[in-house]
Amino acid sequence: MSMAKQVIASSFENTPEETLAAWVTRLRYEDIPTDVIADMKLLVRTIIGTAVAGATAYGCEDVVAQVKEWGGTPEASIWSHGGKVPAHAAVLANSTMARALDICDFAVPGQHIGASIIPVALGMAERVGGLSGRALITALAAGSEIAIRLGRVARLDGFDPTGACAIFAPAIAAGRILGLTEKQMANTLALTFNKAGSSFQSNVDASLAVRVIQGFVSQDSIICAQLAQRNITGPKNWLTGVWGYYHLFCKDVRNDAMLIEGLGEQWFTQNLGYKTRPQCGATISSTDAVMELLKTHPIEAGEIDRIDISMASEAPCSLVGSGFEIGDNPQVNGQFNVRYCVANAIIRKSSRLQHFTNEAVSDTQVGALTRRIRTRLAPELMEGRYELAARVAIDIRLKDGRILDL
Repeated sequence: MSMAKQVIASSFENTPEETLAAWVTRLRYEDIPTDVIADMKLLVRTIIGTAVAGATAYGCEDVVAQVKEWGGTPEASIWSHGGKVPAHAAVLANSTMARALDICDFAVPGQHIGASIIPVALGMAERVGGLSGRALITALAAGSEIAIRLGRVARLDGFDPTGACAIFAPAIAAGRILGLTEKQMANTLALTFNKAGSSFQSNVDASLAVRVIQGFVSQDSIICAQLAQRNITGPKNWLTGVWGYYHLFCKDVRNDAMLIEGLGEQWFTQNLGYKTRPQCGATISSTDAVMELLKTHPIEAGEIDRIDISMASEAPCSLVGSGFEIGDNPQVNGQFNVRYCVANAIIRKSSRLQHFTNEAVSDTQVGALTRRIRTRLAPELMEGRYELAARVAIDIRLKDGRILDL
């Protein structure tokens, strides 16, 4: 019997918390399907690329300057900029860079796992030394799988899924690389629960906190694993307790089956996705729809009277559907506003990194079109199916009276 089957066979005797700690601690490289191994290798390459691209994005160099000012034991490298600092400080900078351009990985319900787990795993590997590639892949697979499952049971109301769900991935990876015992891994998860949180208000207000939250997730995950290694304890009922994860992040809906059934046999990590455009995932379906329309109806901004965007779910609508305004961080204003993303697609006929610089987002021509775009919540589009939360319907009304429906 494989390790995974042994863990699940004993899950009826154990609590869900114990089952999760046992599985992530005992997982072997040999238990991981080849396509999951390939997925983890792709994740490593992707995140290194997004971090290099984001190294000089607004705010990133300031985070680097701060961690260098803190100083400390030279354990892990700061990517692109050079220098070594304690691992938990290095990943604050590296993960902020990896997330800055918002073209990394994603998983339900909008969490970004790779931008934290890759910097953490590589940083901790550098710290401990001598880690094999197989051990690295196993750490990545274990952490990613549990974070994705936690995301699938979550019913978040304003929490940033990266802070509430993805944080468990790098914590598990760090624990694996540190060689934690099963008991210490259980405490890593429990301590990480106490760090889980953050808010989508950072996105709505277009603050640099959006990218720095990714760094917080990475930094906190290492701290939790290191404290657990020193036998600092966390709540053993962090998931199922009266004030546990199910209560705080799942609206008291308990779903042990999603979290622990099929561990090692069914891999949700295979559903990990990647951004096709450098913008919030909640804006991509609208952008894609408009880009598809332009192939057959090459309209120009001057022909448009108004555009109505109907969004299926309250969370995406609240996150990216507000009126477009230029604030202190235009790049973030553009990344997290569906009106800007649609207007940009129509005017520039594409959606590329150069369209999300501070200068490009501040373009008055695009801004003028955003003022003719309206968004509204249309829950009927979901058809009662959670997986249709990103669904949209778009009506483009032209000045000549024509209406183009998407």
